[in-house]
Amino acid sequence: MDSPKSFFESQLQEWHTARDNHEALTCVWTREMASPKLPTPLRVQCNPARLISTGAKIDKASIAARPCFLCEANRPKEQQSLALNEEFEWLVNPFPILPYHYTIAAKQHRPQRFPDAYDAMIQATKALPEEDIVFYNGPKCGASAPDHLHLQAGIGSNVPLIEYAKQVTAGEGIQAISPFGYLAYLIHDAEDKEKFNSLYRSLPIPEEEYEPRMNVVAYRKGDKVSLIVIPRHAHRPRCYSTEGNAQYLISPGALDMCGLLITPRLEDYDRLTATRAADILCEVGVRTEPTIDVGIMQGKEVRFTVIGGPLNSPRG
Repeated sequence: MDSPKSFFESQLQEWHTARDNHEALTCVWTREMASPKLPTPLRVQCNPARLISTGAKIDKASIAARPCFLCEANRPKEQQSLALNEEFEWLVNPFPILPYHYTIAAKQHRPQRFPDAYDAMIQATKALPEEDIVFYNGPKCGASAPDHLHLQAGIGSNVPLIEYAKQVTAGEGIQAISPFGYLAYLIHDAEDKEKFNSLYRSLPIPEEEYEPRMNVVAYRKGDKVSLIVIPRHAHRPRCYSTEGNAQYLISPGALDMCGLLITPRLEDYDRLTATRAADILCEVGVRTEPTIDVGIMQGKEVRFTVIGGPLNSPRG
C-alpha cells in the first residue's frame, strides 16, 4: 500500500492545479508578529488562494444549493484517494496553507462531528512524519464543508501554538494553557480517549447546534500523540463583516487559532499586528484574564486547578 507521502507526490505529478498551488506556497508571504506580552511570536500568511475558503457561506441554504466538493462524485477527475481505513480516505488539498496539505474525508457524506473522526485523527497522526499535524475545524469554527466529516493535515513546523505546546512538561489529566490570551486544553496521551471525552462533555453546546464549538489539533512526539483542544466562543470576529478600513477578512480555523493567521488580502497582511491578531483570536476563542500558563484538569467531574491565575470556565 502506498504511504500518504508517496500518494501525495503521485497526485502532484498528475493534478496540475494541486501541483501549481502547492508550488506557489514557496512564494506565499509569511512574517512573524512579536510582542513582549507573548511567549512566542504569532505568524501571518498572505494566501490569496484561500479566499474561497475564508469567504465560504456555511448557512443551510448555501450548503443545500451547492454540490458537496468532498463527495467522490463531485471531485475533480484528477483528484484520487488513498484509504486511511474503512471509513476515511486521504485526499490532496488543492488550496493549501501548509506544505503537504491533505484533506482526510469520510467516505460517506455525513455532518462534521469530531467524536466520529477521533480514531481517524489518531491513526492519521501516527501514519505521518513527526513534523506533521492533523487538525479539525468544527462546523462553525472554520470548516468550509461542515456538511461532510473531514480532517486536514500538513507539515506543522513553525505553527506557534504547536511549538509552544511541545515545550510544556507533561502532567497528569488535561492541562489548560493560554499563551496568547485565549484558552486551549492540552492532552498529552490522546490514546486515552476518556480524557478527551470528559473534556468534550464539559464544553457548552450552543442552542440549535449539535456539538461544542472547537478546533482540535493532533501532533506526535515519538510514539505518543497529543491533542490541543481550543474551545470557541464565536465563528468569526466582528471585523470580518465590518466595512471600510476596520475590516479584516480573517475567518479563524484551527491553524489561525494555533497562531498562524491566514489573510487572503494583502492589505490585511500588511497592517496586522501582534496585538490586533491576539485580539481577533481572543474574540472568537475563550478569553482568559489574566493570561495563564499551565493548569490541570482531572477527575470525572472535570475540576480545574490553574497555576498563575484564575481560569474562566468554558461554560461562562
